[in-house]
Amino acid sequence: MRFITVLCCFLVASVLSAKDMKVGTVDLQKLFKEYSGTKVAQKKFSAMAQRKQKDLQDAADELKDLAGDMESSKSVLSTKQKRQKQTEYETKEKALRMQDAQIRSDLATKEAEMTQSILDEIKGIVASVAKDKGVDLVLDSEKTVYVNGGVDLTPDVLKDKDFKVSDSDSQDDTGSKKKKD
Repeated sequence: MRFITVLCCFLVASVLSAKDMKVGTVDLQKLFKEYSGTKVAQKKFSAMAQRKQKDLQDAADELKDLAGDMESSKSVLSTKQKRQKQTEYETKEKALRMQDAQIRSDLATKEAEMTQSILDEIKGIVASVAKDKGVDLVLDSEKTVYVNGGVDLTPDVLKDKDFKVSDSDSQDDTGSKKKKD
């Protein structure tokens, strides 16, 4: 995938080489950390993960109770009843493992979706700033080794009206910047 991206960049560069091409860079990682939407998504994700963890803990507690019941009633149960309890325990244990795996998978998928959504928002703002600055090509500075005469657009993106910087001192609960007196 990265190879295709690099190849596309070279193709764009070769097509535009007839004119003076203005190249810009952004620190996408810094923008991601500073963006207010990142903090909102992290809180949402944490709350979801805690709910899922509570569900798992409830199921684990139920399994633990069943194990305790089996141990305490071991001497009064018939062999058939012991097998039934053991089968019930194994079934619930397997269900718990499957639930745990499913929750981990769901959380990983949700985290990836949230991250991509935030990146798409940030990239839209970067594209807008690049157009305003007359930049033809924008590269992620972390993945760029060298750009001759490149412009770092990161500070401009951070100052853009559409980019809401996450700073609890300068924002109200809605994410809007407060006016300083």
